[in-house]
Amino acid sequence: MQASLNSVMRRLVPLILFLIPLLASAQNTRSAVSVTGSDTATCTVPDPCRTFSVALSKTNLGGEVIVLSSGGYGAFNVTQAVTIVSPPGIYAAIAPNSGTAISILVASGNSVVLRGLDLNGSFGAASGVEVDSTGAIVYLENLVIAGFTAPGSGFGIYTGQQSDLRIKDSFLRNNVTGIFLSGSSATARARVTIDHCRLEGSTYGLWSYNHSDATVTNSLMSGNSRGVSIDSVVSDIDARITIDNSVFAQNRVGIFAIRTLALIRVSRSTITQNTLYALDIQQGAQVLSAGNNVVVDNAANETFSGTFALK
Repeated sequence: MQASLNSVMRRLVPLILFLIPLLASAQNTRSAVSVTGSDTATCTVPDPCRTFSVALSKTNLGGEVIVLSSGGYGAFNVTQAVTIVSPPGIYAAIAPNSGTAISILVASGNSVVLRGLDLNGSFGAASGVEVDSTGAIVYLENLVIAGFTAPGSGFGIYTGQQSDLRIKDSFLRNNVTGIFLSGSSATARARVTIDHCRLEGSTYGLWSYNHSDATVTNSLMSGNSRGVSIDSVVSDIDARITIDNSVFAQNRVGIFAIRTLALIRVSRSTITQNTLYALDIQQGAQVLSAGNNVVVDNAANETFSGTFALK
């Protein structure tokens, strides 16, 4: 019997030694942050951490981080598929004094969800959300992104990669640029869908640069220098914007597009009370109207050196 027991123990000891480091590095499926938490905690709901960055380091791939109380939680980088949620009634702020509030760099095919966060650029940060992931899907839901006005940057949301952004129920106000898109090539395009959002008080509400596709539905662009803009310093620009059931009011220019491959489709939308032009279309850019648009009470309804067609 003793010999048999010794034999069993000889087999178990290596297994136990192997499991100890695995158990020590085990991560959370659901992590949590709180203003009363500590970054030396386990980051579970009963034992929350203080910052998003530490909570993310203790969260499994595809897991989630939830906010338990109102407060500031610091800038952070996302390098894994994850969902980060601040529930209704809780104010979760990210207000850095430099750099980017949230940087997203995840592998192709992964998805990231950010919901219910408030990003404040008033203290000097360059950008709100920067997406540097190729082939990732990023869901931005119920965000407030405001005050990103740093010289030479000032982006509420920025992507310069082949990425897929899906923005819903969000407010972007008083930035230099609310949303900036630029893909890396004609086959590696930056894409965004914008639904039930307000883009207000910026130089550009939405700025589509080269190799980009944007769809805007059920949204308001107000108080910007340009509500939406296809604009580039390159000799031509491959960018498309589709707009449906949206309002462009009290901007300087409601819709701006320049160069021959720039294409904007507009349907069921209202362009009104803009102080310079409803539409400013230059150098061969195209605007295709599907009809049922209202263009009224602007300082001038349009200027065209491109084309305008009813289709």
